[in-house]
Amino acid sequence: MDGLIGRKINEPAPDTGAPANRAKQDAPSNIAEVSDVIPKLSSLSIAVTVPDKTRTVSSTDSATAMTCHVLPWADLPQEALEIIASYLSIEDLNNFGQTSPTMSERLRSCGLEEVHHFLSQTKQRQTSCRAIIQSSHLLLEYLRTLSIFSVRHFPAQQGPAFYSCYASHLRQQILDGAALTLIPSGILNVRHNHHLRDHIPIVIEGKADNYSDILTPGPDGQWVREAEIKHDSPVKYGHQQADHILFVEQPSALSIGGVPFRYNYTGKEHFLSVYERKNNSWVEQQLTSGEIFPECKDRHIIGMYLSPDARSLVCINMNYAVAILGRGADGQWINKGNINTILRHRLFSADSNHFVLYSGPRIKVMSRADDGSWSQTGDIVVTDPPDDLKETPSGEKVSNFEFDLDVVFSPDNRHFATWFEEVGNDSHHNDIQQRYLFVVIFARDPQGQWREKKRIIECCNRPTRYFALKPQFNLDGRLLIITTPESIDIWELTDDQWHKAAQKEPWSGGGDIQFSLDPCEFIRSCNQSVTIWRKAASGMWGETQTFPAESLVVKSPSGETIVCNDPAGHTDLYQRKPFAEPFGQPFGETAAVEWVNQRIEFSIIGADFNGEGCLLAVVPKTATHSLILFGLTADGSWLERARLQTEGRIYKFRFSPCSRNLQVHSLSPASGYARGREFFSLWQIMPDKVTRTADGE
Repeated sequence: MDGLIGRKINEPAPDTGAPANRAKQDAPSNIAEVSDVIPKLSSLSIAVTVPDKTRTVSSTDSATAMTCHVLPWADLPQEALEIIASYLSIEDLNNFGQTSPTMSERLRSCGLEEVHHFLSQTKQRQTSCRAIIQSSHLLLEYLRTLSIFSVRHFPAQQGPAFYSCYASHLRQQILDGAALTLIPSGILNVRHNHHLRDHIPIVIEGKADNYSDILTPGPDGQWVREAEIKHDSPVKYGHQQADHILFVEQPSALSIGGVPFRYNYTGKEHFLSVYERKNNSWVEQQLTSGEIFPECKDRHIIGMYLSPDARSLVCINMNYAVAILGRGADGQWINKGNINTILRHRLFSADSNHFVLYSGPRIKVMSRADDGSWSQTGDIVVTDPPDDLKETPSGEKVSNFEFDLDVVFSPDNRHFATWFEEVGNDSHHNDIQQRYLFVVIFARDPQGQWREKKRIIECCNRPTRYFALKPQFNLDGRLLIITTPESIDIWELTDDQWHKAAQKEPWSGGGDIQFSLDPCEFIRSCNQSVTIWRKAASGMWGETQTFPAESLVVKSPSGETIVCNDPAGHTDLYQRKPFAEPFGQPFGETAAVEWVNQRIEFSIIGADFNGEGCLLAVVPKTATHSLILFGLTADGSWLERARLQTEGRIYKFRFSPCSRNLQVHSLSPASGYARGREFFSLWQIMPDKVTRTADGE
């Protein structure tokens, strides 16, 4: 149990126990060792001058390094240049292309054009593309079958750039009116032993004796067994949003009914298996208790949390010690950081580089370094100093008592905000009341530590114990809207400082806030209406338009389409004009904004947009066994593109993050069962113009 084991499932481990060699496209994304390239170059029988073998080329110095050798690099044969480029990250390839016009032109066939497109996107969109492609190797394999790119077998670390191009290409096809076909790629009669993985096209089918099968959609629309895994009982997979890797707790001999004994573990116990899909098969790596928790005596895992990019796993033991696992230099999973804390709430930032643990008024922050290691970058206690606006029946100081915080990261990962809504009780169990609550914004200082940057006070009309308070950052992280039952406050980040914006007073407080790609606009739903707020040229924020919204209200991720269902028998689509045709690009200033209404002559019971906001799936109220797929056109209208039928009533559906699939849950009436049988199906969305290469057909 001491060593790391990499092997195919259900096959004997090789004598050496060494992991299989990784393909070049799976090389680490943040470094490129020149020494790794040399053996491949030597087979080309060419004279190449390379930098010092021991040097690691990173995104911060690659442009300088390549400039020093610009003439030798420019004279390389194209095959050798493509091999070198396959080891570079997105940033490295971009820097390499900037060394000379000749090099830029030659690197176009190595993915430089896709890299330029990716780097032109907003930071929030780049983060989203990275998370989507890093959590889906099936998507990566699919993209490599398409002929729309400058290079076919692009390396994995450049996958986000190619995915962003694919998403833009797909959106443009939709806008151009391409016909869509919905192809069933997996239909399953769901039973109690099935673990559905949200939007992930993998199903875990439980069997006897703590064994399960991994099922994936087959070419004929049926679910196919790919591997068998062993696991503890019970086991949960809901937190793992990746299609190529599974973290599975193993049964401990030191437990009864899943409840572990208090025991001083030796460190040799097999506690965790990492099942990873490689080259169409699943291989297992076994981790011992000592490898996961090297600094703890009590090592039994009671909780796991996978980061959005599927590159870090948080493990928590019975004493609430936290270990963070990540990949080592050889690709195997190892311990990358530890922290001891009893804080029970947990949150990753969108880019997966920060992890917050919080409970009551206490917050601890862990941050990931460039080498993948984790260290503590924040140990925070949010205090509420004594003030005349606070009251307690017993006369005790409010500052002596704790309150429960919530935390939210900004989409650009530069800030997080914390707040509380409930003041709590004193030592005599009396309600504490006060006339204000607050929001605190944190940011990193020059040393990388998280510090309080701004405290925003929200006053109440009268002393209260509970005050519904909600801060929300906009898509670029430079706008913060705080809603309370009595107000809406707008804060803007200017010159790296948060300032109260000039605004008109709303008729009422509260409501649900949705942000637009346009940083000068947001949408508010409240009191059976939807209101558009805009920032005028004078800098003043105010309401510009209001639409009726009787019941269901769904807004696109870009905030440019609003669906309002009317139970009277129709559905209104409000479309913003102009809208962002090149989705993900920084939004330019517009002279005038118009919202156009398009009415669908039936009510709906559900609606969902894809991530790019150009596809809309709805289920009609009078035909719940049908799903209709609408597509946005270049003139801003929505047209029906496809339909699917299920055997029974559709009660849940959603797009995959990459917009390639629709996941549908339906119920079929069955004799003797009030609920009926449940069916789960995946439907591939296929535009008529996406072409594949010959070996991908």
